[in-house]
Amino acid sequence: MRSFSRSVAAATGLLVLAAGLVALPASPSLAASDPAVDGPAAQFVEGTPHGDHMFESAPGVPMDGLPSGTALQTEAGGTAAAAMSVKLVIATLVDNRSKVDMAAAERAVAASSNYWKAMSNGRISMTVTERATWNSPTAKSTDSYYSMINKITNELKWTYGTNRALVVFVPTATLSDGALGAGYSSNGNSGRVLMPQIGSYTNSVIAHEFGHVLGSMHADALQCNSGASDVGTTSTGQFTDSSCYIREYGDTADLMGASHPSMPVISSPFWDWRGLGFGTEIRDLGVAAGVKTYTLKPWGGTAAGRAVKFTDPVSREVYYLELRQPAGYDSYLSSGSAGNRGVKIVQRGGATSASSLALMPSTIPFSGYYSPNHAWQAGRTFTTHAGTRVTINTVTATSATVTINADLALRTKIQFSAGDFNGDGRADAISREADGSLLMLPGQVGNKLGAPVRIGTGWNIFNTVFGDGDFSGDGKGDLIARSSDGALWLYPGNGTGGFQARKQIGAGWNIFSRIIAAGDFDGDRRRDLLGVRTDGSLWLYPGSGTGGFLPAKQVGAGWQGFTAVAAAGGLTGGAPGLLARSSDGTVYLYPGTGTGGFLARTTLATGWNAAADLMGGHDFTADGHTDVLVASKTGALMAYPGNGGGGFAAKLKIGAGWNVFNQVWEAGDFDGDGKPDVLARSAEGALRLYSGNGSGGFRGARQIGGGWQVFDQVLSAGNFNGAGGPDLVARKPDGSLWLYPTDGKGTFQTPKRIGSGWNIFTRMLAPGDFSGDGRNDIIGQTADGKLWLYPGNGTGGFLTRKQIGSGWGGFDQVIAANDFNGDGKADIMARAADGNLWLYPGNGASGFLSRRHLGTGWNAFQSMVSVGRFAGTANPNVLTTAADGTLWLHAGTGTGSFQNVVLNPR
Repeated sequence: MRSFSRSVAAATGLLVLAAGLVALPASPSLAASDPAVDGPAAQFVEGTPHGDHMFESAPGVPMDGLPSGTALQTEAGGTAAAAMSVKLVIATLVDNRSKVDMAAAERAVAASSNYWKAMSNGRISMTVTERATWNSPTAKSTDSYYSMINKITNELKWTYGTNRALVVFVPTATLSDGALGAGYSSNGNSGRVLMPQIGSYTNSVIAHEFGHVLGSMHADALQCNSGASDVGTTSTGQFTDSSCYIREYGDTADLMGASHPSMPVISSPFWDWRGLGFGTEIRDLGVAAGVKTYTLKPWGGTAAGRAVKFTDPVSREVYYLELRQPAGYDSYLSSGSAGNRGVKIVQRGGATSASSLALMPSTIPFSGYYSPNHAWQAGRTFTTHAGTRVTINTVTATSATVTINADLALRTKIQFSAGDFNGDGRADAISREADGSLLMLPGQVGNKLGAPVRIGTGWNIFNTVFGDGDFSGDGKGDLIARSSDGALWLYPGNGTGGFQARKQIGAGWNIFSRIIAAGDFDGDRRRDLLGVRTDGSLWLYPGSGTGGFLPAKQVGAGWQGFTAVAAAGGLTGGAPGLLARSSDGTVYLYPGTGTGGFLARTTLATGWNAAADLMGGHDFTADGHTDVLVASKTGALMAYPGNGGGGFAAKLKIGAGWNVFNQVWEAGDFDGDGKPDVLARSAEGALRLYSGNGSGGFRGARQIGGGWQVFDQVLSAGNFNGAGGPDLVARKPDGSLWLYPTDGKGTFQTPKRIGSGWNIFTRMLAPGDFSGDGRNDIIGQTADGKLWLYPGNGTGGFLTRKQIGSGWGGFDQVIAANDFNGDGKADIMARAADGNLWLYPGNGASGFLSRRHLGTGWNAFQSMVSVGRFAGTANPNVLTTAADGTLWLHAGTGTGSFQNVVLNPR
């Protein structure tokens, strides 16, 4: 979780920052921290044994933040220790003239000095240089500890000074609010300590208070009702899990946490923050990377590098790992809860930036004042909220081993094109899931990838997996994978979607930020690999044709600026090249020369920032051209058919032989599977249903009727009778109009005559709800070019007709266009004899908005039909048939125009 800094305001008074949540009486002149900039709430659990603390500004010494800790800035390893001179005062109060034993008080100061000597390798100590007894004439046992220490300090005329401290013992059992001590510091090298009567907590508490004098705040703990071991924060600095909070003093295995009868070793974040020890005790890994194992030694011991510090590569937060076992000042751990012996995970920051935060195996708030479960045990895995994993491998009395898995790619979904991996002649896709499963999405007819088939598990040992065909030379598609240590492994395919025995084919490949299976890049008929190094240099590793490599050579530079690089195959119809996406979402095509180099790049697409994986290099649509599959960050998969010339297809061939039909039209979801279908009628009157597969193709065709040649027009009228499913309306040459209702599953029910005299119309349309009343309508065009709207009554009949247009005789085709412009209202398309195509947007109230020109050259097609979301994307589509029987798919933008074809292959 994140480190949080509280606001520290400059002030002319003494008190600047109150670190605890105990209520403190304060005069109006004192500045308080600004709650508006505080991080997630800290809570103090009433009754917790504690000593409180405040930072102060000495007279004439400005203080704009937390103390700098000058006393701890002594160069690491120095032998000269600057002892802090202590004035030890045994004070009596107006209402309590008992005295604390001076010798016992001095022994407590000596215990604190010994503790801090051990923590600092002798550089920090406290020496009593002045002793005094004082009968205060003003301080009372009922005073707050803040008031009490101020009165006695003023009476003694004591002032702050470098490496000077005032320690006052008073004869009360505790201080106000139950505090076992109170500390006040200025600039980390001078302070005041107020202590009650000598007790079992005295040595620990006075050492704790000197920790404050030296600049450290409290050892806190994360608490979450969910038990989450780590949690992130929102943009406003609050926990993403609202049940989480910071428990002040909650780290009860740290001197700076809840007061303890023993004197636990101060945790490594404080050690690091204030420059304790020799500077060699904590191994700083920097930003964690890869998967690496480390050994910890008991934190209370003296070994160098005994703790580990790392920065999360995603959140950039700093974590510390330390082994807490009975050693040195942690000897108390030999008895008590076993849950406090093991690997402790702590962060710098808690209630303040100078605090620490323990991240326990369970953060469900513990009862009582001492947690029995601070440490992580062997076999457990801690995961930062950003996804980095720390696995506790072993824990013994003398050492522990931990593995930090900071290779997020091991747990990232990776999708790529694999060529024909299952041997059925169609290009397949492979997906390595976050859980390590390897799935094959087999290519199918009709621009479709089939349901995923699991072909492996445990692939999360690799941070990249890729494939592009036959690398080993046996004629079967292969996969290649890299582990975090840079080992490269070949998984030869068996030609049916499985694998032969793997073999290692390289080492040291972790120098590459990206590896791409580029196909035969150098033209020697063997498959090659390309790698991008962190410095942006691009290297070609020519394949040997038998699963190995020929000598590598650099073939480019400056590739570090791209957020994705993928094989492009022969997208230009020529040699294999690369696709590269920049940070602004622009995708560039780098065509290959066929001899190991590149031709001039071109811009292939823009606005592809949302793409997670680019998959190119294969013909998924079986039209003879290389395509590109794009997996979005939300999981959606889109196919962009190539046009064979370095761009994407404006239309896609999806069928042949359709010139046997004299009418082709939209059927809606005729068979009830949720995907738009197409109906076609032959000259002999056979009615065939072509069920759409939701990917711009068909999953099958079947005849659903005969004798339909008796009708001169047949329309799909939607649910015209308000019951069942999509209905057909058909007109005979005598002008009679018939309704053929269906059950919504592709079966007709009893037909019904619903009108006569309809032979006055040269053209009929079923535009859906054109009037905006929620019922489907019919439009008829008369020979004089007038359009008449027949509003449906919702039960298979009509309301009163009305004229909605004229001059439509100039068009040779007029079709219902569904909602082509995306405004929620039914539209109409019209084609003139010269090939100009126009959109007439409906206004939702039986009329039209201004028409829009959609393009020219549409007279190349014999028929047109709007088929809604036939390609499975959010945008409408149009099908056309050419004179040679070719069926073409055209993709709309969803805003009233056409774009290059986009398919949803799932």
